[in-house]
Amino acid sequence: MPILIAIFALVGLVWGTILAVRGNLLLACVAQLVVTSVFGVYFLQFDVGGITLSLDRLGIVGLVTAFAIQWKLGKVQIRPWMTLDTMMAVFFGVLFINTFSHDFRNIAPDAVPPVQHLINGYLIPLAIYIVARNIKYDEKQLDWFLIAMTVFGVYLAITGIFEGLGLYSFVFPRYIADPKVGLHFGRARGPMVQSISYGVYLCGCMLAPCLLWHRMNSKFRWLLLGLVPMFVAAIFFTKTRTVWMGGGLCLLAGVFLTMQGKARTVMITGMLACAMLAVVGKSDAIMGLKREGSAEDTKRSVSMRASFTYVSWEMFLDRPILGHGFSQFKTAKLPYLADRDVDLILESIRKYDHHNTFLSVLCDLGLLGFVPFLGMYFLWLRNGWRMARSNSPPWAKDVGTLGVGAVLIAFCQMVGHEITFMPYEQSLIFLVAGMNAALVSDFGLVSNTSNTPSPRSWQPQAALRG
Repeated sequence: MPILIAIFALVGLVWGTILAVRGNLLLACVAQLVVTSVFGVYFLQFDVGGITLSLDRLGIVGLVTAFAIQWKLGKVQIRPWMTLDTMMAVFFGVLFINTFSHDFRNIAPDAVPPVQHLINGYLIPLAIYIVARNIKYDEKQLDWFLIAMTVFGVYLAITGIFEGLGLYSFVFPRYIADPKVGLHFGRARGPMVQSISYGVYLCGCMLAPCLLWHRMNSKFRWLLLGLVPMFVAAIFFTKTRTVWMGGGLCLLAGVFLTMQGKARTVMITGMLACAMLAVVGKSDAIMGLKREGSAEDTKRSVSMRASFTYVSWEMFLDRPILGHGFSQFKTAKLPYLADRDVDLILESIRKYDHHNTFLSVLCDLGLLGFVPFLGMYFLWLRNGWRMARSNSPPWAKDVGTLGVGAVLIAFCQMVGHEITFMPYEQSLIFLVAGMNAALVSDFGLVSNTSNTPSPRSWQPQAALRG
């Protein structure tokens, strides 16, 4: 066995070196998303010298190493500092100080350790963002990116449909069929084994064939168009309202930003009419949606959100500036559950982590962290909007559309869930945000706070030529 391990390690080192020197970093980012989602901790983990490792953790180390090597070889472009970078630096600075200035070692039972939360939810996505922000882009590179995301999305959609139909013998990896692994068994939850994370990827990947559609010849257009109903079916099987809203807003943004004239008006009007009919005609069914529990359990889940909101507000009023400490909500909320001045069952949330990312950040980091957090997402949305509405080449505008869609999907999930405990959602969102940050800088859509040119500058005219 040691000999086999040594052989595999040697082969991996050789091929890893080749890929690090000559590989496509954007596709490497997509590969990291795939490995994290499909071949992560649920698929395989092992101990080396007392440290638990998994393929996704090795992958992020490999991605950062490849980026550093290509930077030294002059194959990447370190772009000038922007206002967005300042906003992100402030947020991550507050996040670091807040994490380690509180008792991050005293972990409540069944709680996620603050350092693990920090790494999974923020540092891994930040590494992907830095890579995406500083690599070179052209039309061919984006086409390959969209193709890769489409293929990954088709796999996810087929898996979700199998789950929705109860055909668990056809799913891969096999742990998806295990009700003891992850959450939300009975819904479509994909290899992430959680319907929210799975839904974010479904919605994001659904945009990829839509953006490829107008650049393909007629033979492939119908094939790409036929993929959309498959994505919609898988999204429906998630049985998650925030995912439905995210998918709808994502498609709406895609139609608005990529279509023109009467066709756009007809499509948007039709989509809004269908959404209104569904809400008005099926509001009781939506609120009492039967999922892995009973319909009553679903209604109780909805009512618990009022308790989360009330407790979060009281916690914010007590520590509005600095917050209660990053990832400390599960312990810090306990004294507030004894409040009997409100007609809510506050005890119902005792054993739960937060169910709202915005309120979670507000309670944990206070206004000092919440304001730059909102500012960071706002600037990502603005970058995407400016890119999509600019006079840039169509392929670059598609990145902007993808950026707007990703932020809208994220907002829908953050209202109803805490999406930063695992690296799934944040990695995809940060990747698209990094791509948009790179292109708005290249095409002069934002002002750089540093006038010092990069030592390995790359002119945006190269991107214009594709």
